[in-house]
Amino acid sequence: MLTKKENKKYYEILKGMSGEQKLRISFEMYDFTMKFVEASIRNQYPKISKEELKQKIKERIPK
Repeated sequence: MLTKKENKKYYEILKGMSGEQKLRISFEMYDFTMKFVEASIRNQYPKISKEELKQKIKERIPK
Protein backbone atom coordinates (compact mmCIF):
# COMPACT_ATOMS: atom_id res chain seq x y z
CA MET A 1 0.00 0.00 0.00
CA LEU A 2 1.30 3.41 -0.94
CA THR A 3 1.70 6.28 1.48
CA LYS A 4 -0.14 9.52 0.73
CA LYS A 5 3.10 11.05 -0.52
CA GLU A 6 3.83 8.08 -2.78
CA ASN A 7 0.24 8.04 -4.04
CA LYS A 8 0.43 11.73 -4.90
CA LYS A 9 3.71 11.21 -6.80
CA TYR A 10 2.20 8.22 -8.63
CA TYR A 11 -0.74 10.31 -9.87
CA GLU A 12 1.59 13.16 -10.88
CA ILE A 13 3.55 10.70 -13.02
CA LEU A 14 0.35 9.35 -14.59
CA LYS A 15 -0.89 12.85 -15.39
CA GLY A 16 2.37 13.53 -17.23
CA MET A 17 1.95 10.52 -19.51
CA SER A 18 0.19 10.51 -22.83
CA GLY A 19 -2.79 8.24 -23.40
CA GLU A 20 -0.61 6.12 -25.67
CA GLN A 21 1.97 5.64 -22.90
CA LYS A 22 -0.70 4.66 -20.39
CA LEU A 23 -2.23 2.20 -22.83
CA ARG A 24 1.16 0.66 -23.65
CA ILE A 25 1.91 0.21 -19.93
CA SER A 26 -1.49 -1.40 -19.33
CA PHE A 27 -0.85 -3.90 -22.16
CA GLU A 28 2.60 -4.65 -20.75
CA MET A 29 1.07 -5.24 -17.31
CA TYR A 30 -1.52 -7.58 -18.82
CA ASP A 31 1.17 -9.54 -20.69
CA PHE A 32 3.28 -9.80 -17.54
CA THR A 33 0.30 -11.01 -15.52
CA MET A 34 -0.59 -13.66 -18.09
CA LYS A 35 3.00 -14.93 -18.25
CA PHE A 36 3.20 -14.98 -14.46
CA VAL A 37 -0.05 -16.95 -14.14
CA GLU A 38 1.01 -19.39 -16.87
CA ALA A 39 4.40 -19.95 -15.20
CA SER A 40 2.72 -20.50 -11.85
CA ILE A 41 0.36 -23.09 -13.32
CA ARG A 42 3.16 -24.83 -15.23
CA ASN A 43 5.20 -24.97 -12.03
CA GLN A 44 2.29 -26.60 -10.21
CA TYR A 45 1.41 -28.93 -13.13
CA PRO A 46 4.64 -29.57 -15.13
CA LYS A 47 3.01 -31.99 -17.60
CA ILE A 48 -0.14 -29.96 -18.24
CA SER A 49 -1.51 -29.94 -21.80
CA LYS A 50 -2.22 -26.72 -23.70
CA GLU A 51 -5.96 -27.21 -23.34
CA GLU A 52 -5.72 -27.88 -19.61
CA LEU A 53 -3.49 -24.83 -19.24
CA LYS A 54 -6.06 -22.64 -21.01
CA GLN A 55 -8.75 -23.92 -18.66
CA LYS A 56 -6.65 -23.28 -15.55
CA ILE A 57 -5.91 -19.75 -16.75
CA LYS A 58 -9.65 -19.12 -17.26
CA GLU A 59 -10.30 -20.35 -13.72
CA ARG A 60 -7.70 -18.00 -12.27
CA ILE A 61 -8.53 -14.97 -14.40
CA PRO A 62 -12.26 -14.90 -15.10
CA LYS A 63 -13.43 -12.35 -17.63
